[in-house]
Amino acid sequence: MATSHPRESAVFYRVPDDQYPTMVRASGFHLWDSSGKQYLDLSSGISATAGIGQGRPEIAEAMAAQARTLSFVHNSRVTNDQQELLAARLADLAPEGVGKVMFTSGGSEANELSIRIARQYHLARGDWERTKIIALAPSYHGATVGALSMTGRWDVNRAYDPHLMHTVKVTAPVNFRGPFAGLEGEALAGRAAAAVDSAIEATGPHTVSAVMVEPVSPAAGMAVPPASYWQKVREICDRHGILMITDEIVTGAGRTGEFLAMEHFGVVADLCNLAKGLSGGYVPLGATLVRTGIVEEIAVQSRRMAEVHTFSGAPISCAVGVAVLEVIVREGLVERAAKRGAFLRSLLEDELGHLPVVGEIRGIGLMQMVEYVRSRDDREKFPPESNVAASLSAAMYERGVVLNTLGSQSALVGDCTVFFPALTIGESDLEQGVAVLRDVLEEHHGRW
Repeated sequence: MATSHPRESAVFYRVPDDQYPTMVRASGFHLWDSSGKQYLDLSSGISATAGIGQGRPEIAEAMAAQARTLSFVHNSRVTNDQQELLAARLADLAPEGVGKVMFTSGGSEANELSIRIARQYHLARGDWERTKIIALAPSYHGATVGALSMTGRWDVNRAYDPHLMHTVKVTAPVNFRGPFAGLEGEALAGRAAAAVDSAIEATGPHTVSAVMVEPVSPAAGMAVPPASYWQKVREICDRHGILMITDEIVTGAGRTGEFLAMEHFGVVADLCNLAKGLSGGYVPLGATLVRTGIVEEIAVQSRRMAEVHTFSGAPISCAVGVAVLEVIVREGLVERAAKRGAFLRSLLEDELGHLPVVGEIRGIGLMQMVEYVRSRDDREKFPPESNVAASLSAAMYERGVVLNTLGSQSALVGDCTVFFPALTIGESDLEQGVAVLRDVLEEHHGRW
């Protein structure tokens, strides 16, 4: 018989002994917890996912309509209208030559899928030795074993190291600290790209399958490389017969002010992975966009992708994806992200740039980051015992703003507040959030 007294949660939380507030409702870019407290959400659901805002009736209706019509069918032997429609819409939005799409349940799966597709491509061409992956550090590619293997964050994957695949890591093009500190433009692009080329040469070009990268990486402090860096990496991959895979889980679906972030740099990847904003957080959904020639090469050798995920191309998920893309296009949210991103960047520089604790403000579109330093002169990070990330995040929550500050154990990146607001955010909402952050910084920085 059930009892009425509160019971201990049965949920295995990420931090098992933490106390978690319960969010019960959302509308647009506001959240409400179980006590009735309202929050301004500048994180898109805490993980850059709820990009078109929450509680939209047209998305709920698309989901319900599909559930009434065809709720599920596995795509190993059949297809469905919503999978076909979403794939076609994505192919239309993708660069020329990128005409095929395979679906997954999220970003980690998409990143792993792209590695398997690359493997099938090389096998079709008779390149059996091409098994190795080059990735950058710092970076983050997801939580499955394959995605963790490609992730360049030792603090995240060190506990699982015995289970991970060997992946060659190369220093990301971060110029705030580290080996590329102070380099700009062509100097940065040339040195950082040469490091990728050297790693490929040292590994053995004939053994490398793909280079996996994020166009702009939150794990790398949202450093935005020069366009020529990505163009050089593209040329290096082509020269060695290596596929270029872009992880656009965070950056894709318009967040940067282009539908795909690599469009800013004039580069087309062989495989491109999307998730998060693709479904707006309404359902789990990921996608891998593939150059048509890669699929044709696999097909002509009668190879096949036998290991299909259960929810790959699931009708309800794809119906939501179609509805989300319709909102993004109809409301001009890609263009809006570019304009709101420029406004946010200017606001951060005006309101926070003078504070001695602010080391640098960087980012692209509606993904902006503020990094904190103990000393501006030598760009010294705060030590872990200063507890900067946790104290700032908690202080913002207390003041009704969901805006997270992330700590980093990388030597290249320090404590950073990350802005991932919905693409529908208003200027006044950004002003409110930045004003609260300014007040919190002025109150707290003397304690660190």
